Amino acid sequence: MKHKPVFAAGAAVSAIGLAVGSAAPASAQPIVHEHFSESRTVIEQEVFPEFCAGIVDFPVLHSWDARGNFLLVQRGDGLPYALATFQRADDYTNTLNGKTFHQTMVATEKDQRIIDNGDGTFTIIFSASGVQKSYGPDGTRLFMDSGIFKGEVLIDNGGTPSDPNDDQFLEFVRVITDTGRSDTENRDFCTDLADFIG
Repeated sequence: MKHKPVFAAGAAVSAIGLAVGSAAPASAQPIVHEHFSESRTVIEQEVFPEFCAGIVDFPVLHSWDARGNFLLVQRGDGLPYALATFQRADDYTNTLNGKTFHQTMVATEKDQRIIDNGDGTFTIIFSASGVQKSYGPDGTRLFMDSGIFKGEVLIDNGGTPSDPNDDQFLEFVRVITDTGRSDTENRDFCTDLADFIG
């Protein structure tokens, strides 16, 4: 299991048909403007029995808090564009010794261009920028991933190009650019948990 990429949430947003959008011009009409939040605490091995199997031999208490804002606007071309800003904090605690591995993430995701393919699908070019930091049990920062990611996804628009409610994610097409710092690129998340809080 590799470290979670900084922009993992972007794939999740696209997967439910809410491709992340660019800042709206003054003439754009808001369709949705929401604040969202989620908090949860679980023992990872109880929810996912294969979590770090063979590497982490202690119960991991995972607590997280995520919150942000989502704006969906209709532009002059009639298509729905979105902008999402969010922050998230994750704590992974060894329940046997109380040591915690802490991560924070702040990111912005936005559509840059939506292409109506004329066959019931959209090609959406999006960008995401942000920073994820990882800290050891003593509060020392261990890793930082930051930068700008630009990609392309394919969305089924449900036959209603101006209505995002019936959109479905079809596939991630390609990475266009991926620049920045990535301290965790060649690291294994499970091994890091075992090393830092085991």
